[in-house]
Amino acid sequence: MEDYFFILKWYFFGRLKIGRRARKKAAFEKFNEVLNSLEKGCTVIDAGANVGELTKIFLDKGLTVHAFEPDPIAIVELKSRCKSADNLILFQRAVGLKSETKKLYRYRKFDEANPYSTQGSSLLEYRSGKNKPFVEITVINLIEYIKKIPNDLSLLKIDIEGSEVEILNEIINQGLYRKIGNIFVETHERFSHSLGLETAKLKLKIKKLNIKNINLDWV
Repeated sequence: MEDYFFILKWYFFGRLKIGRRARKKAAFEKFNEVLNSLEKGCTVIDAGANVGELTKIFLDKGLTVHAFEPDPIAIVELKSRCKSADNLILFQRAVGLKSETKKLYRYRKFDEANPYSTQGSSLLEYRSGKNKPFVEITVINLIEYIKKIPNDLSLLKIDIEGSEVEILNEIINQGLYRKIGNIFVETHERFSHSLGLETAKLKLKIKKLNIKNINLDWV
């Protein structure tokens, strides 16, 4: 019964954004604290790098960045922003649980002339804006990629517009979170009933396993 009420609470908190501003503020402060503690050369992953604003911050700090961004418009801006970096490993790929080709759907605010409008692009078909195009993109298996990185990850940031829960569940199920210093994730439970429920269940799993290095309140 306690688990049921926990899930119910976080379902509604997430769907209705109750307390979200305060949680975001605390997560952002924690993120900055972690970032400031990282030494030059530490390895980080930026999954859902978009136009590279955060990637550039990582690079300027001297971190080794593995960045993943599938959107062909966003990645042009990212490359321009980070063109002089030699500590960047960049993939024009989305992240998922298997290597495959999928459709990336444009959000209703998408404007081809504005790279920043690609931030809402998603692998979820129901997020497609009316009369907006989609683009075929390649997905990489993030779990297998993390396993092949020779050094432990200092930081994993995930912002992938609604596809984060299944990846995090697998990271937890395989114990990969233990080789990652901190994981910061933007969740998107407001997108749908099913995503709201699955996110609440993920929060319960993290709580019951007493996992301290996964933050689901980032940005």
